[in-house]
Amino acid sequence: MTAAYFQRIESLFVPVGQQKWGMFNPDTNRVQVHSEQQAGDEDLMDFAALHTLLNGGMVYAVTPEQVPGDAPLAAVLRY
Repeated sequence: MTAAYFQRIESLFVPVGQQKWGMFNPDTNRVQVHSEQQAGDEDLMDFAALHTLLNGGMVYAVTPEQVPGDAPLAAVLRY
């Protein structure tokens, strides 16, 4: 989440149909992840995708099996 917000992602691979609920605080650079949606949460996968696009990166929506490294999501960083 922090890399997407701070313009560090060139390409992001996001699995279709999956959510990670939580909050990101840019002032403290902290991410809270919750196992279930809580009041005030947002889908952190959508957050990362949106900020990657807003910052000029590419987002690829893939099946969960196609995410590189068998990870929840994957990114190619700019630096």
